[in-house]
Amino acid sequence: MSLKANTLVALLLSVAVSAVATAADQKEVTIGLIGDSTVATTYGWGPGFSKLVSSDTEVLNYAKNGATLDSLSHKLDELLKQKPDYVLVQFGHNDQKRYGTQAYAEKLKSYVDRIKAAGAGPVIVSSVTRRNFGPDGKILPRPAGDLLKAPLYEYALTAGEVAKAEEVPFLDLYTISVAHHNKLGPEKTSAYDFSETDTTHFSPAGTAATAELVATELKVVVPQLAGHLK
Repeated sequence: MSLKANTLVALLLSVAVSAVATAADQKEVTIGLIGDSTVATTYGWGPGFSKLVSSDTEVLNYAKNGATLDSLSHKLDELLKQKPDYVLVQFGHNDQKRYGTQAYAEKLKSYVDRIKAAGAGPVIVSSVTRRNFGPDGKILPRPAGDLLKAPLYEYALTAGEVAKAEEVPFLDLYTISVAHHNKLGPEKTSAYDFSETDTTHFSPAGTAATAELVATELKVVVPQLAGHLK
């Protein structure tokens, strides 16, 4: 065999060995999702997120319509029995109708502690914004009142504080989604709406676009998952 042929064979072998090593290094990963309807399989961003993971990554979506941290506590136990590597936790929309931010913080901390105890990595996600606009064409949060204990952004701030105190990753979807829709404006944002009167849940286009926001930021806050996200 000529020197040129030997060099070619050696190069091919090197590439093959490198490919095998890379495949071995890429561990299969399971990501759990738990939260309310804005994450759930009905009209949340969860289904879109499931399409953005690599073939060696499984997504377990335990989010449920109308859920609060209290009401889905038993579902967290079920999820943790599946031994996920990471669990993304997003609550707020329904919690703000039932209790204030201090109680929310305590309940969210309990989730984080239980996820850690199960050997998984908690990732706190602040609530995606409701797509209500003010006269200036910018997102206008619903204020506290008879139906809400506090505005949604206060729960988002609390979620960040819990993440900092617990030293876990924080994906600030509230701030990201507000900026996203302020940039799009009301007319383009309407394509995300589940219906003409539902500016909270997502159309298929809204599901896909919001999942992209989540996946893009998740690569930043949990760099270990970057290779598992398209």
